[in-house]
Amino acid sequence: MSKLRYIVVGVLALSFIACKDTLVVEDQTDPDRDRALGRPADVEAFIGSTYAQIQNATLGGSNDDLQTQLQVMGMENTSALANFAMGPRGAIPRTPIENTRNSTGDVGNFRDFTVLHRAARMAVIGIARLNVLTLGSPQQDARARSFARFVQGVAFGNLALAYDSAAIVSENDDPQAIVALSSYTDVMAAALVELDSAITIARASPTGFPLPAAWISGNALDTTGYFRFIRSYKARFRASVGRSPAARAAADWNAIIADANAGITADFTIAMNPAAGWDVVWPVQAFATGPANWHQMSQFWMGMADGSGGYDSWLATTPANRAPFLVVSADKRFPQGASRGAQIADTLRTGFRTFSGFPYVRARQAGEDQPGQPLQISMYDFYRSRAFFVAGRIGNYPIMTRAEIRLLAAEGYLRQGNWTAATARIDSSRVTNAGLPSVSAMTDTTSQIPGAGACVPHVPDAAALAGPYKASKCGTLWDALKWEYRMETMYTGYGMWYFAGRGWGDLPQGTALYWPVPYQEMDTRRQAFYSAGGSGAGGAPNGNYGLYAGGVY
Repeated sequence: MSKLRYIVVGVLALSFIACKDTLVVEDQTDPDRDRALGRPADVEAFIGSTYAQIQNATLGGSNDDLQTQLQVMGMENTSALANFAMGPRGAIPRTPIENTRNSTGDVGNFRDFTVLHRAARMAVIGIARLNVLTLGSPQQDARARSFARFVQGVAFGNLALAYDSAAIVSENDDPQAIVALSSYTDVMAAALVELDSAITIARASPTGFPLPAAWISGNALDTTGYFRFIRSYKARFRASVGRSPAARAAADWNAIIADANAGITADFTIAMNPAAGWDVVWPVQAFATGPANWHQMSQFWMGMADGSGGYDSWLATTPANRAPFLVVSADKRFPQGASRGAQIADTLRTGFRTFSGFPYVRARQAGEDQPGQPLQISMYDFYRSRAFFVAGRIGNYPIMTRAEIRLLAAEGYLRQGNWTAATARIDSSRVTNAGLPSVSAMTDTTSQIPGAGACVPHVPDAAALAGPYKASKCGTLWDALKWEYRMETMYTGYGMWYFAGRGWGDLPQGTALYWPVPYQEMDTRRQAFYSAGGSGAGGAPNGNYGLYAGGVY
C-alpha cells in the first residue's frame, strides 16, 4: 500500500469516528463545588460547620498563630522561648513584624489571615447555594442564611481587629477574580453590616430556631441567645478596632453601650473536644515546667495588686536587676498569704483551677521558676484552665465573658460621665469576685480609688519623689475599670489584653499596632511587602504607666 493510501485510510477512519456519539465519562474525583453541595442536607451541614472555622482561626487550631503572639504583645503572657515567636514578639524594646520571607512568626502571621478568610468564603459559598436551592422550608433557609451572615461578620470583624487590610468576599464575587484588599475600617464596617443582617433575617423568621447545637458546639441558641451573642460581638468589635486612644475615644459608644446591655448575660462557653474539631489549644503547654515552660504572668501587671510595698521596691530597682517578688494582695483573685508557702497552700477554695473558682492565679513552687525579662518574670501562673488541661481539653471553655461585655458598657458610661451606671458595672466583679472596696461613691476619673495602702490597683506614678515611675500610687476609676477588664478576661477570648491595651495606649512603646497583610498573600498579589512596629510605621507611641524607654524599662 502506498504512503498516500495510508493517509486516505486514516482520514476516512477519523471521519467515521467524528460521526459517532462519543462516550463522555464525568470525573467524580475532580473537585466541583456545585456537585459537592448539590443536596440540601450537604449545604446545611456545610453552613453549620462555618463557625468552627472561626474558633479554629482564633483560639483552637494551632499555637503557631496570632493568639500566642497577641498574648505576649499585650503582656497577658510572658515567655522568653522562641516558640511561635513568643520571645521575639514579647521582647522589650519591641522589634517590628518584619513580614518578609522566612521572617520571625511568619507561619502564625499567615495562619489567622488564611483561616478567617476561609470562614468568610465558606459562609458566602453557602449563601450562594441557598440562592438556587431550598433546605426544605423557608424557616430552615432563613436560619442557615442568618448563620452564614453571622459567621461572615465575625470573620471580617476579627480580620479588621488584627490586620491593616483584608478582602471583603461576597457571594457575588467572580470566581476567577482576585478580590481587592480593603482597609481595616472598611472591613469592620462590612462586619457590622453582616452581623445586622444576621439579626434581621432571624428576626423575620424566628420559628426556624433554635440553632442545631453542633453549629456552635453545645449551644442550641434560640433567637434571644443568638441575638445576645451577636450584639456582644458588635460591642467587642466597635470598641476594640481603634489603633490609638483617640480612635477608641471616637468609637460609637452609644452603640457599644446599647449592644453591651443587650449582650450575653453569662459567660459564653463552648463545649470543647479536640477530637471533634473544637479546641482551645493554648493550655496544651501552659502548665509545663522546666525548660519547656512558656507561661508566666507579667510581674509588671501582677504587681499592681500588691499592698505590701513590694511593688514600690521593685519599681525603684534598676530595670536589669529586678527580680520576682511576692504579691500580697487584698484581691481575692490572687492567692492569699504573706509568704510563698502560704500562697502555694491556698488551693482549697471551691472550684479552684476552674473558671468558676478562686484564685485566678497560683504561686508556683520555687523550683519551677524560669528566667526571662526582668520587667515581666514572676512567680505566678494563670490557673483557671488547669482542670480543662487535665481533662485533655475536653469541657466547657469561655470564649467571651459576661464581664468583658459588661465592662465595655462601663467604659462607655465613664466616657459619658454616667458614674452610677459605670461604677455599678465595675463593682459587679470588683466587689463580688475580688472582695475589694466599692467604687460606687466615685464621681470623677481623677480621684484615687478607696483602699489606701492596700488599694488595687496600684499604678506606677509619673510624679513619684524617687523619680518618674519609681514608685506607685492608688489608681483612678479608669485604672479600676482596666484592672477588672484584665483580671476577668485573661486567657479567654481573642487578644483580650492586646486589643484593649492598644486602644487605651497601654502597649509598650514600639509594639506593632496591627499585622501587615502577610507576605505570602502579597506575593500572590504581586504587591510589595511591608512591616509594622518597632521604631518604624505602625509602632505604638510611649505606653501609659511608663512603658517606654526611660520609663520603667
